[in-house]
Amino acid sequence: MKYANNNILLEKWKKGQTGFPMVDASMRCLIKNGWLNFRMRAMLVSFLCHYLEQDWRRGVYHLAKLFLDYEPGIHFTQFQMQAGVTGINSIRVYNPIKQSIEKDPDAVFLKKWIPELACIDNAFIHQPWKLTEIDLIDKSIPEFYKHPIISHKLGRTEAVKELWSLRKNDVVKKESKRLLKTHVR
Repeated sequence: MKYANNNILLEKWKKGQTGFPMVDASMRCLIKNGWLNFRMRAMLVSFLCHYLEQDWRRGVYHLAKLFLDYEPGIHFTQFQMQAGVTGINSIRVYNPIKQSIEKDPDAVFLKKWIPELACIDNAFIHQPWKLTEIDLIDKSIPEFYKHPIISHKLGRTEAVKELWSLRKNDVVKKESKRLLKTHVR
């Protein structure tokens, strides 16, 4: 796999300053509490690897240090699975906007962990880049919510395209079958 591995994007992800509210709220919650539910853990890894195009190894230790329930045998395999590099699991690409709207429609979680967006109406909080200057009269939000660190359109990245093309490779198919036969009985 070839990844962009942009250090600036990686650091913004680690700090919860990506401009995608559910990603940022999840990271900030994890930093403060050391725990996050499975869906949000998966979304953080998916966002890192599939949208920011970072090698999974660039984030695995950061999250390991944050998780109170860190267990290497679970953590590394789950990280690889969410990154789509195991070759035997389906590639899961979590859309953080969809997750935000579906899992926190009233923005309770978002407003708790991103106080700088607490003044934003729920109609815009999941996608603050849609706010106009008129919407922001008498309100101030960080610039990265007006202009996220990557396109809010979240198109299919080169990393995701490469993962899917590798899944079609005969060597990968053969190895996947071998692994399943060895480990699934």
